[in-house]
Amino acid sequence: MRILKITALIGAALWLSACRQEKVVETPPPAPVYVPPPLISLELARPVLKNKRGPVGANINFINISPSTYQYILFRTTAYDKNGKIVKPRKSRDHRAYLRVAGPIPPGEYSSGHNWENTWKGTNVQCIDIDHVEIVFADGSIEEASGDRLTKLNTESCFN
Repeated sequence: MRILKITALIGAALWLSACRQEKVVETPPPAPVYVPPPLISLELARPVLKNKRGPVGANINFINISPSTYQYILFRTTAYDKNGKIVKPRKSRDHRAYLRVAGPIPPGEYSSGHNWENTWKGTNVQCIDIDHVEIVFADGSIEEASGDRLTKLNTESCFN
């Protein structure tokens, strides 16, 4: 009788341990990160020297590669001399010059010949870099393009 009780007890223990299964919780894969498409393609950004002694301006050419019409574009630019030092602009309190283009600029339009005069002090500007663009669309919405949303195709940029 005693052997029967021990056998029943061992059988019950084995049955309970066989029924008990640990649940494996699988974590779902992370949601894909939305990467917005580029808004603008910069084709050319270069300094323009009007005469040998005067201040330096800028010339910027770009393409609207978004599906929407731009009403205004504001370029945040930094100028550098041949040693890589920042050249201060004439009318800004920080080291950047803010250059504005008025539209409308429809989708796919190549916009060239945007010139600004007297932008930076002195004549020692070697190159300019556009690191940020603020775009105002025709419907009044505003988006900023920098990093991956700003495609730079120019070869005259400070940083290719």
